[in-house]
Amino acid sequence: MRFLIVLAGLVAICAAGTLPKEQFQHPLEQRLLQLADPNGDIELFNEPEAVATPRFVISWQVRRMIRKLQKQMPCGWPNLGIPPLAPVRVTEANLDLKRGIVDTINHIFHLKIAGLDDFKINQFKLNVISSKITFDFLFSNIDTTAQKYETDTLIDALRQLGLSVEYEGDGSILFDLINLRISGTLKYKLPVLWGSAKILSLKTNIELGAVDSDISGFMGNGKINAVINRQLENLLVKVINNNQESISDIIEDAIVPRVNQVLKGNDFWTLVDLIFSSSEGENEDDPIVVDCVPPADPWA
Repeated sequence: MRFLIVLAGLVAICAAGTLPKEQFQHPLEQRLLQLADPNGDIELFNEPEAVATPRFVISWQVRRMIRKLQKQMPCGWPNLGIPPLAPVRVTEANLDLKRGIVDTINHIFHLKIAGLDDFKINQFKLNVISSKITFDFLFSNIDTTAQKYETDTLIDALRQLGLSVEYEGDGSILFDLINLRISGTLKYKLPVLWGSAKILSLKTNIELGAVDSDISGFMGNGKINAVINRQLENLLVKVINNNQESISDIIEDAIVPRVNQVLKGNDFWTLVDLIFSSSEGENEDDPIVVDCVPPADPWA
């Protein structure tokens, strides 16, 4: 979720210029309108091997900016209250779930999520006419581990008939999300002369290719544990891929207000100037350098 907040903020800032021509236009708006094709589209990002016309010089600048963000993720953005994201580390967390016949309380220790900084951008496009960003990111492997978990789970089929099972377990977690794709559109509104930008909507589509689960200690470490892992793999893929609308609503409700709060009170054009000046004096093929020394692994 923290990664999506960073992504939403990024695409909002990249959307620099969408006001009608008859209104006052900031110089950056005028420049972006010049870069747009007849449909109002600008390819904000394309991989080096992709063919781009010379007019889309903005592409390599945005590409460098995104690579800098990737290299900064191991350190996070402490001034914005964003901790390191590559990997994400959570010392201790509780997960309580009651759904259907399952009532489970789980305690997870030393949770680590790696791979958020390793993604491919299939599409990252701005339309200056419709004030819309279209994005498509692919994460080949997000690796989740936890040194220890404890669970107290009740599977209650028909309690009145005595058909319920309660068990306790503990073990370790190895959990991979394979080919996780996050795509969608973001609509925004920009200030006329000064003021804050605002995200109007964020519609996402999350698709999961596969899951590789190796959770130990779930009702022992034998055949039952293996069967539960396989069932969990299939269930998670189906839950994510078959509930796109509800997942999109949850993401929008969680992210849009927080990003708008960050943007509020910050002059938008000043932020845009900072973004586009981040590659000033640099060439496309220069090494990517950021001021980030990743913190030591506290659990090593």
